[in-house]
Amino acid sequence: MNKKHLTIILLFCFYFSFSQTDMKQLKKNLNLVTDIKSAKQFIKDNPDLNAKVYTYNEEKHQNNLSEKLFSKTIGASFETEEQSATTLYKIINITPTLHYRASYIYLNGKKLSESTIDSLRTVIMTKLETGHQFNHLAGNYSMDRNAIKGGDLGWFTSNKASKEFITSLKNNKSNTIFNLDLPATKKHYIINKTHQQKDIRLLEVLKITFKKEKKKRLINVLN
Repeated sequence: MNKKHLTIILLFCFYFSFSQTDMKQLKKNLNLVTDIKSAKQFIKDNPDLNAKVYTYNEEKHQNNLSEKLFSKTIGASFETEEQSATTLYKIINITPTLHYRASYIYLNGKKLSESTIDSLRTVIMTKLETGHQFNHLAGNYSMDRNAIKGGDLGWFTSNKASKEFITSLKNNKSNTIFNLDLPATKKHYIINKTHQQKDIRLLEVLKITFKKEKKKRLINVLN
């Protein structure tokens, strides 16, 4: 065995031993992560790690990874191995949270007069009654960037909308269209409550990714 081959073997043995020891200590430290506060402390104490807290929505994130995450219990951890990286996940919390879903057409009272808003509202409601699709009308009339999505908000929690908006959803049944006027802020809505509110599980997870750059650099140097 020549000197070069011996050096390669020793370097790979050192790399393997170092990474294995590191991983064991890391998994031990992860046992101390039990909530968001301790997860943030872990991130602060380990600035060199690519660690972040992510929130997964069971309704929105539907893929193999999220299915695996939601199949775990709070406190569980697991590891995924890819060609370019190893990723560790630690489940911090899984919480059923009330969500709402609706589409809307927004008319800006700061740019339009009340009479113009009333006229537009009449036109829109007439078109709805004659079979026009709400999303198409939202795309044409809504004065909000959400118009590109046909006014659809997707599933959202109560802290993502005004109190008046949430109250109007609570007071109306699904598949109904109604008006909401907020004179104080000059905001006017035509709202389509597309779904009944329901609990959706939100999962918080600490994610740590290790890119396999050391091994690649080692191979490149030795070659």
